[in-house]
Amino acid sequence: MPKPYLGVWLDHRQAYLIWLDGNGECGVEYREGRYSQDGEKPGRAVAGRAGAFGGVAPHVHLEEKRHREAKLFYEEIFRSVRSKAKHVYIFGPGQARAELHRRLTAHKDFGGHVHAVESAGKMTRPQMVARVRRFFKLPRPAA
Repeated sequence: MPKPYLGVWLDHRQAYLIWLDGNGECGVEYREGRYSQDGEKPGRAVAGRAGAFGGVAPHVHLEEKRHREAKLFYEEIFRSVRSKAKHVYIFGPGQARAELHRRLTAHKDFGGHVHAVESAGKMTRPQMVARVRRFFKLPRPAA
């Protein structure tokens, strides 16, 4: 049975896709982004050096890299969501949820409907599943 209800908890580093069907049956997918704490992979130097002799400030490269990595991360999530999700609920800390919402609604291939975008802190998987069930008013599956 397809699972048309989707809750997405995400920040810039990871995402949990919580799929539910009308009977409350659940599936959880985990996606990890390439975005590290400071925007750089460990052991890699940033090119460029700002100063009196020109060059590019190192933070410019980091911002460009963060933007590219975020775009790739949201596109990966979109590919998973685009044809399957009919009802979407996005939640999580920071700005990642708003950025994903903008990307989803900008795609002409997205046939679903984003019902809400809400703030939420760090959660365990069972807490995420419970929150999505409550939001869509779906039953718990029979044991």
